[in-house]
Amino acid sequence: MPDTGLLRDAALPNPLPAGTVAVIGLGYVGRPIALAAAAAGFAVSGFDLDPAAAAAAEAAWRGLGAPGRLSATADPARLPAAQTWLICVPTPLDAAGRPDLSLVEAALATCVARLVRGALVCLVSTCQPGATNGTCRRAIEAAGFAVGRDVFLCVSPERENPGATDGPRDVPRLLGATDEASLARGRAFWERVAGRVIPVASPEIAECAKLLENTYRLVNVALMDELHRGFAALGVPTRAVVEAAATKPFGFAPFWPGAGAGGHCIPVDPEFLQMELARVGAASSLLAAAAEANRARPAAVVEGVARALGGSLAGRRVLVMGVTYKPGVADLRGAAPLALLRLLAARGAEALWHDPLVAEGPGPLAPFVRAADPARCPGGPPDAVVLGTPQPGFDLAALPRLAAVAVDPFGLVPGGAAAGVRVV
Repeated sequence: MPDTGLLRDAALPNPLPAGTVAVIGLGYVGRPIALAAAAAGFAVSGFDLDPAAAAAAEAAWRGLGAPGRLSATADPARLPAAQTWLICVPTPLDAAGRPDLSLVEAALATCVARLVRGALVCLVSTCQPGATNGTCRRAIEAAGFAVGRDVFLCVSPERENPGATDGPRDVPRLLGATDEASLARGRAFWERVAGRVIPVASPEIAECAKLLENTYRLVNVALMDELHRGFAALGVPTRAVVEAAATKPFGFAPFWPGAGAGGHCIPVDPEFLQMELARVGAASSLLAAAAEANRARPAAVVEGVARALGGSLAGRRVLVMGVTYKPGVADLRGAAPLALLRLLAARGAEALWHDPLVAEGPGPLAPFVRAADPARCPGGPPDAVVLGTPQPGFDLAALPRLAAVAVDPFGLVPGGAAAGVRVV
């Protein structure tokens, strides 16, 4: 049988799990894990630089009314010398589009300053292959601890789905470790918190698997965005094509067109993989093409709006319906509709937006006009309306009635091209 990298259970010891847990980072990854650990009976201390995130974690815990204990703080000096440390901080791209590990390094410094012998450190943040055995190991060893003897080290990459009801017990967790003792300690913790733990043969397998998951999505999203334009030229509705293909019970997974994949995973994680592939002289041309196609998608949508309005956007009023990076989530990070608004304004248009999930005046949206009611836009009806994010509750059939030109990058508006909706 070929080696799949998955480890069998029988060879692993199973020590008692440690009772005190520190979670660094209480955002969409760290907070659910902190709550699940407390619900499993651990004494959990959470830390986040944002006092509002710390307060939200404590409020969520009080709302559960479960046994256990959870406290949270924005002051690292209040963290205990915990027996288990979970690093759950963001790993974005920097201004130049390169992976930024500064928050992971800062979290490690906070952790190492309070490490005691026998503690477990687990990297949950998405990082490049080699981060556990490299960045994390170096920080621990520089403090005088031997990994696998004094301090135990593992990685269990996050698999959160913001806006979904899935929690840590619903999604299987990959677990890789630097040595068998660290793997056993990691399993002892995660098997109390997660529904299913899948050990793999090395930290690098777990790290690469996480990156592959979102690289797979990026490549397929880019493919569907490109084919959407082609199917429209053929007069064939893209979503009907995908739905038909998805009836095949093997060898196909459905992906859907849109205005460009945004957020903190799909456009980001593949860059961590590409960075390491380039370092060893094996950069992926297919991945590079998919990433560039995704970056270019908002510009292609804006160009479609311009064509529909006669070639120029100067002085035109364009309403973008939905501005978050995915439906049902009030998160603007990497949101393609923000790029739409900026590109529209750069070409001389007056860019307006409507989104019931977003409060008025967030920084990135400040330069643009908010339409609280899309049927009564400030200054009168827009010249064009673009579906930026299909938020729950949107009346998509009414979209063409909001403006003379309606642009649908998703292929969701009923009637599509037959109803005069522009497909881009």
